[in-house]
Amino acid sequence: MKVAICIPRYGDVKGAFAISLARLVSHSLRTRPELEIEIFSISSSDLPQSRTDLLKDAIQWQARYLLWLDADHVFPPDALLRLIGHRLAVVGCNYPRRTAPTGPVAARLDDQGKWQHVWTTEALAKAGAVEEVAHVGLGLCLMDMNILHQVKAEVEKGVGWAQWAPFDRKLLPGTNARMGEDASFFAELRSAGVAIHVDHALSWQVGHIHDQVLTNADAEAQKEAWLSRKT
Repeated sequence: MKVAICIPRYGDVKGAFAISLARLVSHSLRTRPELEIEIFSISSSDLPQSRTDLLKDAIQWQARYLLWLDADHVFPPDALLRLIGHRLAVVGCNYPRRTAPTGPVAARLDDQGKWQHVWTTEALAKAGAVEEVAHVGLGLCLMDMNILHQVKAEVEKGVGWAQWAPFDRKLLPGTNARMGEDASFFAELRSAGVAIHVDHALSWQVGHIHDQVLTNADAEAQKEAWLSRKT
């Protein structure tokens, strides 16, 4: 069974990500030796185009599954096998955004069609909850490539498969704001009737690497904690 791991990146990957990836591949092949794993990666500042090209690479390689990974995340070694084990069309992880304050990337639509954040809590993680959502991030997300038959049939009713640009950032309905390339992609999947899920237990173990610039103002603010540290 072929699994394409697709990694868009801008320059070098984070060291902690590289270690997580190595452990994931090693664990997956040791546990499920029938798996055939190939890694595809593109370095570019044009994220929508990178994702489009990576999707084409996975299609050309005839992958059964596509695991999207972003190069600034950390995750447990069994992440791939846990996602495959759900036997869902699309299942991914919720993780915090690289902002201060931060919030989750997953969202749902309420009964009135309004967006709501989906929060991964420790209680949901302990319960092993898997929830249907409108979209998650593509930092860690598994797709069953069989859904593309369903998606292609829907796309052919509109722009046509050859012209399909699933990651182009679309306008949010009724606004001048554009969705992220991941939210735009999931909107395309939903329009074809594909359900998207989030694994809260795995999400609780995923980290989003956030670089921080430290100044002397930070040192002054943290002076008491520094002086009281154990040496």
